[in-house]
Parts: sequence; C-alpha cells; structure tokens
Amino acid sequence: MNTAHDILVSNDVREIIIFTVGDLLCGLDISHAQEINRNLSITPVPQSPDYVRGVLNLRGQVITVVDLRVKLELDSVDISPGMRIIVVRTGTDGVGLLVDSVDDIVPVRERDLTPPPSNIGGVRGEFFSAVYKMDSDLAAIVDIEHVLERDELNAAGRNDV
Repeated sequence: MNTAHDILVSNDVREIIIFTVGDLLCGLDISHAQEINRNLSITPVPQSPDYVRGVLNLRGQVITVVDLRVKLELDSVDISPGMRIIVVRTGTDGVGLLVDSVDDIVPVRERDLTPPPSNIGGVRGEFFSAVYKMDSDLAAIVDIEHVLERDELNAAGRNDV
C-alpha cells in the first residue's frame, strides 16, 4: 500500500486544486495556477462578453476575471464572500477564474484520471480534460486551454488590458 509520501514523490503525480462551480466539483492542475485570491473587488467592464465579470487590480497588474459558471454555461450568481479567484497564467498574462469555493489541493496519480464523459453535471464534457474519482465524489478536471481560448480573450479586449 502506498503512503502519502510515496504518492507525493512519484513521477506520475500532479497536484490538483479542487473547487466548486455551482453543484459541480472541479479540479485544475496547480501548474496552471499563479495564486488563489480572496480579493473580490472586481470592476465591471462595459461592453465585455457575458462571461467577463470585470477586471481586478492584483498588486498593480490588471487581470480579467472570467465567471467560470458562465463559461461552463451555468447560471451566474451574485458574488458572495466565500467565492475565490484562481489566477491562471495564459502566456505572459494572468486571468482570474471566479469560482464558488476552493476546497482543497490534492495529489493525483495520472492512472487515477479517466477521460471525461460527454456531459458532466449538465456541462458539456469538452470543457474538461479528465475526471478524477475521489472517495465520495467525482471531480471534473478543467481543460484550461479550452475554457480560455485565446481568440475569445482577445475579443474581450484582453489584448488591450
């Protein structure tokens, strides 16, 4: 039986941030994340796409905040204190993903990931790269490249921010 130490030092392990978006449990490879932020002081941007909640000043860097609920075609909700922004790197820029909560960071072995089905909790499977079976639930691993397609961010004015 593998111990937690054995899992952490294995070459086929990655750390996954576990978070919620609506009723959906999701994951994101930590290598994509720059930080998890509690600052929810988002400034709306007029005439931006519906999935852009606005921009956030992060220590002098202005980042676009994307409502992950809207990108996954779920209903948007008002911002609440438990929400978090996961700042991800996209080339040289940072983009914030607004999520309902961040629950944990867990080590995941590659062999414990399976291909996503065509639909996960009412969300099209194309937004996910894999599914991770946890003890009592499934976490859909977000395909960050697909969710944040470059053309859409440029159309949102991201190249001018």
